[in-house]
Amino acid sequence: MSKRTQTIIASVLILGLAALFGCSAFQDALIPCYVPPASMDYADANATSFFPWTTIFDARRIDMKMDFVHRLNQLQDNLKYGFLKGLNAFHIQAAEEMQAAIFSPEGPIGLLLPTIMGTGIGALLIKRPGDKSKKEVELEANNRKETNV
Repeated sequence: MSKRTQTIIASVLILGLAALFGCSAFQDALIPCYVPPASMDYADANATSFFPWTTIFDARRIDMKMDFVHRLNQLQDNLKYGFLKGLNAFHIQAAEEMQAAIFSPEGPIGLLLPTIMGTGIGALLIKRPGDKSKKEVELEANNRKETNV
């Protein structure tokens, strides 16, 4: 072998060893690593990239995708929560305004309830001076019949 060929082979081997031992991405792509199926389902990612087995590179890729999906779900949940919370507050405010309108002194309940209660109390319980109850009217009618007979 010529000196030049030996130099080229040695250089390639040194560069290969440097890449093999010095480049962590290359190491990550070779070393196997178990990735749970639930993690792949959550991230909606493929299990492997280069080899038929999962590697550290695949595990880190799936981990980053899981973080992305989680943040996206949180954003969607926060938006949905904020919208529904505001919608609920709007309906509560509208119902409270209706409640205030119905039960206010100028509302139908505020105007009718005292009138109905006063009428009911007056008709059933309290008599004016000179008013006669049904029994008193019947007794007087019976007394008149007896005196007329």
